[in-house]
Amino acid sequence: MNTKNQYPESITIFIEIHAKAGEEEFTKQTFKTTIETSNKPGLISYEIFEDSNAPGTFYSTQEWESVKAFHAHMSEAKSAGIVEATSMLREMPRTSILKRIGKSENL
Repeated sequence: MNTKNQYPESITIFIEIHAKAGEEEFTKQTFKTTIETSNKPGLISYEIFEDSNAPGTFYSTQEWESVKAFHAHMSEAKSAGIVEATSMLREMPRTSILKRIGKSENL
């Protein structure tokens, strides 16, 4: 088995969004569609979640080839009108760049 990391500078991004009251379903569909269909050079993988205990709260984890690739994507998103695209949210998305400090072994 090849255990060498194909993307040695990869990073994980955590995104949290909260829909305005009455905008939960629209927000969910928009969030999913935006992540699943937009062009994101450098995006390796993603997962999208809905909080079972907090309706209208959504999360995504994304693995990027590098922090540079993620920042390039965010610069493009800002110039493409991210404020207008997030009008259904209570606040701007919370985005964190995660630094891995542990990982389970593959079984």
